[in-house]
Amino acid sequence: MGQGRVDRRRGRRASVQAPLLIRRIGTRDVKSVQEKLATNVSLAGVYFETEEKTPYALNEIVLASVSVPESQTREFPFTRLAGRARVVRVDEKSEQGTGGRKRLGVALEFGEDLTALTAIPSRS
Repeated sequence: MGQGRVDRRRGRRASVQAPLLIRRIGTRDVKSVQEKLATNVSLAGVYFETEEKTPYALNEIVLASVSVPESQTREFPFTRLAGRARVVRVDEKSEQGTGGRKRLGVALEFGEDLTALTAIPSRS
């Protein structure tokens, strides 16, 4: 956390590399679903980096689905999180993206309609 920032996290976070699907509300186009890579996941939210042409706005609502690889369920005990999420922070990163675009870090907070699926232990 940077100086002057208050940590408002509500849940324990895991540093995992997990596929993240995001659909911005208000777009019905199938192509509007974007695949990103989550780098930080909890039951309260998710963090990812992006190079969007149209940056995310604070309080923007999106539909998000995170699939945690089975190999990382030791770090995070759920295999999938899905539901509405709100953009709570957008950070400009120091490194540039492709084509000179700004690279942004985006923090999403899950809403009350979050669905969390756990891994079912295999019976060997």
